[in-house]
Amino acid sequence: MATEQLRLVDGTIVRKCPTIKPLYCSRAGKFYSVHNAILTDDGWVLREIKPVLKQSGTRRCTFTNGTGTHYPFMRNFQNKHCHFLVAAAWLGSRPDGMVIDHLNGNILDWTADNLEYVTPAENNKRAKLLRVLRSIGRDPKQMSREELLSIFSKYTFTNPQNLD
Repeated sequence: MATEQLRLVDGTIVRKCPTIKPLYCSRAGKFYSVHNAILTDDGWVLREIKPVLKQSGTRRCTFTNGTGTHYPFMRNFQNKHCHFLVAAAWLGSRPDGMVIDHLNGNILDWTADNLEYVTPAENNKRAKLLRVLRSIGRDPKQMSREELLSIFSKYTFTNPQNLD
């Protein structure tokens, strides 16, 4: 994957968001603007911009400058799903027929390590397994990526009538 990336002064590696050219994102799901960027001997200094969840409760994010007005360069790119931007930058383009799965079930956790491309059927299976985990008192948000992937690969659902 030949994605342009930069090293910030604090050591964070950021990659260009393919769908929004002046925007970079880190593996931790933070977004940075290249407008007024400064190159120092230690790395780049980019302005962090924070996505704001829409008040309607949707998972679509819009980028504002904190006063409620949109960044001028973001005007045409409002309401992008943050997990689409992070996945495109860190996982590559989405294969046909695949969807983005949030491994821990938290749709507001768009860190690159929490995202994975899966089929819709696998996504539904994982959602059911996460509900089962919560029902027995285990919080998927507190589990590691490896532990969740192990659970996803180990268990499947079956109809109790077929257990004879």
